[in-house]
Amino acid sequence: MKKFVLGLLCGAILAASTTLYASDEIRATLFPVTFQFNGETKDLGSRFAVLNYDGHTYVPVRFMAEQLGAGARYDETTRTVSVQSSPASGSDSDKKVWSVQYRLERGMSQKDVKPIIGEPSFVTLIDSSRQQVSRYDFGAGADYKHGGLNVDTEGLLKGKLDAQLFIRWTTEGAIERMDLWYAKGTEAQRTVHTYIVYPDGTVAEGLYE
Repeated sequence: MKKFVLGLLCGAILAASTTLYASDEIRATLFPVTFQFNGETKDLGSRFAVLNYDGHTYVPVRFMAEQLGAGARYDETTRTVSVQSSPASGSDSDKKVWSVQYRLERGMSQKDVKPIIGEPSFVTLIDSSRQQVSRYDFGAGADYKHGGLNVDTEGLLKGKLDAQLFIRWTTEGAIERMDLWYAKGTEAQRTVHTYIVYPDGTVAEGLYE
């Protein structure tokens, strides 16, 4: 499914210019439009595009959700679009885990990722492909030490950190794959969960055992 199909929201009768083939079955046109939220103008930026098809305007769900304090994600396997509000409570790590799942997406650049989850804790290159991989340690103490690209499951289970995220970048510096490992539960009984976004867009979630 084309990426922009994630964004189907509001409709209005609008004129448009540039022709764009949205898929093999429909013809849509790019529509330059300005958005205002509570009187404040918001720029779409280079990540998003607005389409006009059959007299209706199709707006990216992710863009609209983010402007309203929420986030969105798409599961290619189940063809499910999920929209969820930002956590009103919880730790900084909880909010980072939410941000990974509902704010980050394949194709985002490093400059777009940094304001959302900050700087990586470790950066290296995969020898075989020379691709850059970044590791982010969420909820780790100042004295936390861990090397390489192996997830610290023991540290997650023992509460030394709350989550670890591994991002593999394309040669152009865009997200290609994400592997998130995060802990849930009390100190006495913690479980480790996984959230993986593959290069083809499929998403896998599970419980580490």
